[in-house]
Amino acid sequence: MAICTQSCSLFCFVSIQTVLIFSLSAPGTNGFLFPQHYTMQYWAGRIEQEIDRVVRLVSGVQQIKGIYNEKRNQFEIKKNSPKELVEKVALDIEKLLAKKRKALERLARAAEVFQKANAWKDNIKENEIEYYDAKADSEYADEFDGEEGAQMKSTSQQLQLTFVDDPNFKNQVNYSSTAVQIPTDIYKGSAVILNELNWTAALEEVFIQNRNEDPSLLWQVFGSATGVTRYYPATPWKPPNKIDLYDVRRRPW
Repeated sequence: MAICTQSCSLFCFVSIQTVLIFSLSAPGTNGFLFPQHYTMQYWAGRIEQEIDRVVRLVSGVQQIKGIYNEKRNQFEIKKNSPKELVEKVALDIEKLLAKKRKALERLARAAEVFQKANAWKDNIKENEIEYYDAKADSEYADEFDGEEGAQMKSTSQQLQLTFVDDPNFKNQVNYSSTAVQIPTDIYKGSAVILNELNWTAALEEVFIQNRNEDPSLLWQVFGSATGVTRYYPATPWKPPNKIDLYDVRRRPW
């Protein structure tokens, strides 16, 4: 608020001086003469002083000087080379991106190997696949109430996970498991989806390995052509809208 007040006072002061000058010099004003040269110099000097005073007050330059003089023994002035600073920053960014690229390449290679090694099962059943359905909590909470909802949840969701708050993810997560999101318009019990869930479960170990080697990694996501999304660490799914239309196949990336 102090900054706004001082800025307004400066604006008003300059505006008044400007209006005064133009009022005195306006045509048809009898009895007034254009200000003398020394008068203009005086006004300019006053405006300069006022601007300097307001800038010093608003910027807090005197307080900064006081802090520096009080704690100057804690400061050290060094001469930096801009070229060396830019090269160091570029090298740090290169190392950071190299870690991310390595994790992505490891995940892609593993997905190819696991998919080729997977034996297709025509008669695969839902109860044969264990996974954490990230949408189960919200789906059954909306469709069923009380004991009926709890019973449906227990029979449909194979894994029950415990979550902890993580400030890096700004969410509740589980580091020991992945979560699966399947689009609303896809039947989870189809053979295509169940086989996809079966072989992508092996990616969980790759996700964990990536995180152990690079703790700065945040969300790791695998999306398949069938619409199955498996991500790590596991967390309950939060759709962007009340009607969940999220489909990994339609994402711009």
